[in-house]
Parts: sequence; structure tokens; C-alpha cells
Amino acid sequence: RMMARPYHVVVVLLLLESSVRFGEGASNPGVVARITTKGLEYANQYAVATLRKELPAIRLPDFSGNFKIGWFGRVSYNFHSLKIHRFEVRNSDLSLLPGLGIRASLSNNDLSLGGNWKVKKGFM
Repeated sequence: RMMARPYHVVVVLLLLESSVRFGEGASNPGVVARITTKGLEYANQYAVATLRKELPAIRLPDFSGNFKIGWFGRVSYNFHSLKIHRFEVRNSDLSLLPGLGIRASLSNNDLSLGGNWKVKKGFM
């Protein structure tokens, strides 16, 4: 038995979704799709594996700013060359929202990143 490649599954789901939308408002759309719990679990596992693979290759944008700390005064910060080193998924979930679509959620996960940063406090 041959197993479908993950991107084939995604393409088929997108085609089914677009063909179902094409038939909205018609009395007979011609296509009926059923997404099972097992299918959602498979999509969730594939999404988590993709996140683990792709996130380390992403470079986060640089950012800077300043804020005031009570009597201490203004503090400036600058973060640059940030890169994700590790991403651990503890809780992820895909669920159906009837009439709306699919909800994806991630919670209680662990992310490790590194980069360069600078914090300045002017005394005058």
C-alpha cells in the first residue's frame, strides 16, 4: 500500500476547499468533503514536524526601542541577528470550527533563541 506524500494531501485539501467554495449558494455543490479526527491528527503531526524543520532556518527581524523605569529613567535596547536554536512543541491542536474552518493552537511550548543585544542607560 502506497502512502500519499504530505504535500499531495495538502494540495488535495486545498482543491477540495476551493471546489466547495465554488459551489456555495448552489443547491448541489458537486463535492462533499469530510475531515476526520484522524485526518486532523495527521495534519497536526505534519505541521509540527514542518515547524521543527523550518524554524531554525528563519532569521528574526531586528528590533529596538526604549522604555521608562520609574525613577531610574529611560532605557534603550537593541536586539539583532536573532536566530531560533530550538523549538519544542508540548501542546498543539487542530480542531474544526463548524461554518468557519479550522483552528490551530500552540500552548506551553519552549523556544530557545540567540543573537546579539545591547541595553543602554544614559545618566545625563
